[in-house]
Amino acid sequence: MKQVLPLVEQLPPLYMDLVNGRENFVPKPEETRRLIKSYYGISRNLLVRFKDDTIDETSILAQVLSSDSAISSMLDMSTRLLPGDHALPLQQALPDVPPAMADAVNRGSEMLANLTVGTPWESVAKEVGNSLGVDSTKILRAEVAKDLDLLVDVVASWMASNTGPRLLKP
Repeated sequence: MKQVLPLVEQLPPLYMDLVNGRENFVPKPEETRRLIKSYYGISRNLLVRFKDDTIDETSILAQVLSSDSAISSMLDMSTRLLPGDHALPLQQALPDVPPAMADAVNRGSEMLANLTVGTPWESVAKEVGNSLGVDSTKILRAEVAKDLDLLVDVVASWMASNTGPRLLKP
C-alpha cells in the first residue's frame, strides 16, 4: 500500500492540469533545442530510444548535438534502441500484489477512466486498468523487470566504458 499511495497522490494535480487544458511540455521543444545549441557542454552522451515511444525525439536531439551545438566538434555520442516506451525509466519493479489490492486498483482505474473520457489521458487510464488485473500483473511485472534490467545494463556498460572526462576548453 505504501508503494501505491504516492502514485494515487499524484493523480488529482494531473487531472486538474488536464481539465485546465495543459497538454504541452515546458519549456517547449524549440526552446529546449535552442538552449542545447547555446549552452550544452557535455561531450560524451548516451541517447536511449525506446521502440514503443510515440513522442521520441532522439533523432532530432542527435542532429542538434552533432551539427548545431557548442560541442559538435568534440562529440562522443552513442545511441541505443531498447524495448519499452517513454515511461520505462520511471517504472519500478512491481511487488506481488494481493488479489484484493489488485481488485481495488482496478475499480479505481475504472473511475479514473471515466473521469478522463475525451481527454488525452483516456487511453492511459484504460491501460492502467488493463495492466493491473491479477493475472496480467505477473506478466507485466516480468516484462517490466526484463526491460528495466536491460536498460540498467546498457547504461552501466556505457558508463563503465568511459575513457575519462573530456571538458570543453575555455
